[in-house]
Order: sequence, then C-alpha cells, then structure tokens
Amino acid sequence: MKKEPLYQKIVTDILAQIQAGDLKPGDQVPTELEISKQYNVSRITSKRALTELENKQLIERIQGRGSFVAEQQQPHSNVILFILPFPNNPGLGDYAQGISRFIGNTSYTVQIQTNAYLSQLDVKKLSSMYAGLLLYPEAGTSHLDFLYTLYLEKFPVVVLDKKIESIPFPFITSDNMQGGYLAAQHLINQGHKKIIFYTTQNLERSSTIRERYLGYLKAIHQANLEYHDSKVVNPAEDNSSFIHQMKAEQITGLIVENDINAIHLMKEIKRCGYQIPKDFSIIGFDNIQAAELVDPGLTTVAQSFEEIGYQAAKQLIQLIDNNQDIHSVVVPIEMMIRESTN
Repeated sequence: MKKEPLYQKIVTDILAQIQAGDLKPGDQVPTELEISKQYNVSRITSKRALTELENKQLIERIQGRGSFVAEQQQPHSNVILFILPFPNNPGLGDYAQGISRFIGNTSYTVQIQTNAYLSQLDVKKLSSMYAGLLLYPEAGTSHLDFLYTLYLEKFPVVVLDKKIESIPFPFITSDNMQGGYLAAQHLINQGHKKIIFYTTQNLERSSTIRERYLGYLKAIHQANLEYHDSKVVNPAEDNSSFIHQMKAEQITGLIVENDINAIHLMKEIKRCGYQIPKDFSIIGFDNIQAAELVDPGLTTVAQSFEEIGYQAAKQLIQLIDNNQDIHSVVVPIEMMIRESTN
C-alpha cells in the first residue's frame, strides 16, 4: 500500500480540525515552524502543506501575519452551465451525451446555453447561479476579459475543443495534430504529391484548426514533399474558379478543416465537372453522420465527441469538489477510410 506523504497527513489533520469546528473561519492555523516541530518535518514539508491548504481555499495566508482559516464558500447551485455555439445542430458532435453520462452519477445538473448567453451575465451573477462552467468557445480569443476575471476569481471552468489564449484553463480536446498528420500521411501513401489544407478560418483564430494544419505540415516534411499550402476560402462564395485553378496546378489531395465544409466542397467539385476521387481526393474531420451517407463516402478523421464531453464533466466536477488534481486531456482520434480517397 502506498504510504501517505508527510505533507498530506498535515493537510488531512488540519482539514479534520476545520470540519470538526475546532478551527473556525478567522482562526489562525499553526505556522511553518510550529508544524515542523509538531510533526518533526522540514520547513519545506510544512510549507507545502500550507500551500496545499491555500490552493484548496481552506486557508488564507496574509503576509507578515500568518495563515488563517478561510470563510468556507459553498456552491450556490448544483447546476453546471454548458456554453455551446450550436446546441441544436445535429450535424455536430454530441458532447452533451458524454456530459450527461458522467453527471448522471452526481448531484449536479446541466443547463445548455449559446455563447450569446455569456453577454447577459457578469462574473458575480454567473458564480451565484452556477457551480461551474463547461465552455465550447467560438474562438480561442472570445470573451477574454470575462473569462480572465473568472480565472482570477478561481471559478471552476473547463474548456472543450480548443484552448483559450493566455488563460490556463484545463481543456479537453481531440488529438488534432495527430489527425492532421494521419490525414496527410494517408494521401501521401496513395501517391499524392500536391496536397493542400483547405479551411474557411484563419489559422490564427482557432487552435483546433491550427493544430490540424501543423500535423499536415509534419507529414509533408517527413515525406520530403516540396509543395505545401493552406487555402483560406469563403464557403458562401462561388469557388469554381478556385477549383479549376487547383486542377491546373495539379493539386490532387485536399484536407478540409471539417466534414461539413468537405461535403460542401465535394458538391462544388462535382458541379465543376470533376470526379472524386479521380480528380481530387478529399479528407474531412469529425465523422459526422452525413460523412458516411454522401456519395462518394467521405474519408474523415473521427473525433469521440461523447468522450470529450465525459472527460470535461469529470474534470469540472473534480475541480468543483476540489479533491483531485486537474489536468487537460487529449482524446485519441481515428481515421475512417471511405471512397473519397483513392
């Protein structure tokens, strides 16, 4: 049986005193020196124990005065807020199913809202209404001031799909770089020499898309191919000239940021008189249901949306309950080979 670390025994003892009421809010807890003498441990060990108690928000350490039992703030609610840009879009992943699978075994419930809902809240209102926040951000730079304040207030937040720039929230994401790498490697193994990464977003806007692109670049580099490029297009425009240009430049492989845009591009390619995969081989991301139903079936990188939701809920509840270390999670991906690639 693994022996309990000395600092953890100190934490457990002081926590027991707080829970029993022997140490009340505002009471001073023993100093590093006093703890060292009482438990016969080093000052480093006693300092780590106090730091652990502070991280759990059980004590407050005041410079020059010492450490004091903090006012214990219980969650005002057992409701988890889940912010999702596309709650009613059946073409995108079912994160909610994974979230419900984990939270169903807890005392918490989930409320789903769109990103616009955040604009109706301030930090004080959010923290009074909800126990924690699961956030699927529209972009890695959305609502930065609001989210950074939540971070400073130590409000429990876990992010899905992408990272929030410069704010170290724990995040749950697919292995997007490996996905881009495997997609490009698949086309390279089929003999394609000119492969592009096709996206409707600037790479600076989304860490998810950027990591897929970097995976693509890694495979291109390892294969010693001279040609690589990313094409940022507007899906609402007529891209027929772009498609004819690709044909003229002998581009034969396309890795598209997601399945929805890949399917849209396939329709435009066929409208221009070209065949898939004879003229262009196409790979998408997400493995939505339509990817298998289109003609030809779309080769795609599958994400486990349910597992992302499950892991996000698990990390958030641990963060709220404050009884385990929190870490980011990268969920594996899987290539689904269909007829849109040779």
